[in-house]
Amino acid sequence: MDTHETRRTRDVRVAPRTIFLLVAVAVGAVLLLGLTFAVRAILVQLVVAIVLAMALEPLVSALERRGLRRGAATGVTFALVVMLLIAVVYTVARPLADETSRLVHNSPQLLDQLSHGRGRFGFLEQRFSIVERMQSAVDSGKFSTTGGAAWSVIRSGLHSGGQMVFVLFLTLFVQLGGRQWYDSLVDLVPTQGKRRVRRTGEGIAEAVGGYVVGNLAISAIAGTVAAAVLFATGVPYPLPLGLIVAILDLIPLVGATLATVLVAAVALTSNGWITAAIVVAALVVYQQIENNVLQQIVYHRTVKLSPLAIALSVAAGAQLAGVVGALLAIPFAAALKVVARELIAWRRGDDAPAETSITETAERRRPLGLRVQPARRSPETPA
Repeated sequence: MDTHETRRTRDVRVAPRTIFLLVAVAVGAVLLLGLTFAVRAILVQLVVAIVLAMALEPLVSALERRGLRRGAATGVTFALVVMLLIAVVYTVARPLADETSRLVHNSPQLLDQLSHGRGRFGFLEQRFSIVERMQSAVDSGKFSTTGGAAWSVIRSGLHSGGQMVFVLFLTLFVQLGGRQWYDSLVDLVPTQGKRRVRRTGEGIAEAVGGYVVGNLAISAIAGTVAAAVLFATGVPYPLPLGLIVAILDLIPLVGATLATVLVAAVALTSNGWITAAIVVAALVVYQQIENNVLQQIVYHRTVKLSPLAIALSVAAGAQLAGVVGALLAIPFAAALKVVARELIAWRRGDDAPAETSITETAERRRPLGLRVQPARRSPETPA
């Protein structure tokens, strides 16, 4: 018998309902992507607020353990954060305003010295004829848009300040209702998966919150070291410059370098080459200690990511969302690792990820840098 005759052809029919569902899912996905792109700025601010809320959760929990209700503990924490921000802004803005006022008051004398090639910046006139070039630019009308540029800078500053205030209050709202929202989402999960989902959320909160708190501690150390070095070398305004160093140090990879360049420029213009070289050398030495010791402790205790994964995460975050993306890249990568670990355990049929053991749990409860060595069993001791 011919084998071709024994073959049976099967007709493949697709129900109209299946086609309709496929088209509906595709259209819904496109609309969702479009909506996400349209509100991407708000989503980024929401993510920042969630990360900040995770970082503040240990303080809120500590106040709750002392007898305060959730709302009162959140209010006290919010007030402390606002007071800290006001103190930082005042500390940085006051010397800036003083120097600006002094510059305006001394501008006639400085211009006279500059036009005659004298003073600290007299070399600009001697070598580059800067006064003549500026006068020529003014006469040609190239500076006619200076007022518009200044207004653009002021408007950008006001917009950034408004965004910061919005993120701050959004963090407050997330802190107040985040736990209820999380519990409501967990209740939507089937009973057999609630334990895994809750463990995933707690792992993400622990990794993100621990990273943020650790990074803030490292930045505070960087600012303290910078302020001490500037105070010892006689550079003016050591405390405001130390705060600026601490803020810039929060930016991964490039923040410490930017802070060093800024502080070196101030030291160079105020105290000369020798002081600037001493300041740069001290900050570079500290950066090596921070990169090879402090960051390794924080990253190993919280995100548990390799240096290559951290570098790729920061580069991708900076490419997608600039400075904010670079700041959120490492916590986001840590969250993805927690989710991926739980998914792998679920696919294998394990109740918990392999890395979640008694030894690791004990290590997490110990201070940074302390490790728990597993007990050695003798050959005759059964496993």
